[in-house]
Amino acid sequence: MIYDKIGNAQRYMGISRNLDQALRYMMETDLSLLEDGRHEIDGDAVFVNVMHADTKADKTEYEFHENYYDIQIDLSGKEDILFSQELHETTKPYCKDGDIGMGLCRCETVCHLAPGMFAVCVPLEPHMPGVAAEGQEERIRKAVIKVRKGC
Repeated sequence: MIYDKIGNAQRYMGISRNLDQALRYMMETDLSLLEDGRHEIDGDAVFVNVMHADTKADKTEYEFHENYYDIQIDLSGKEDILFSQELHETTKPYCKDGDIGMGLCRCETVCHLAPGMFAVCVPLEPHMPGVAAEGQEERIRKAVIKVRKGC
């Protein structure tokens, strides 16, 4: 997990070529101007999904990915994202198509996302985005940059 201000993203350069490319894109692009949908940065290696989402106060399942980092960025509104170090129970087995599995965890870290902040979810790290900040459900607009690991 990485959690910081977008203005500090250069601190995390050098972890991988794909992550460097995603961080540069995040710093240099006004993501709020992108239409909802998928936007390729480097084919399937680095791309961004822009969307509207409703935060929920009663979320229970964590997601995890094996092949991609998630860079979570709120463009409008705010949400909490919960992180755990381990999955305690799998509720939906990992599916290679879509690179996602779901499960239950004990929350160990809460990051408060809002415009100007970002959180990087590392492959295999259980995380739960879309949690209503301060229990106040709202419709947000966000970008999730998907970064293939290994390069």
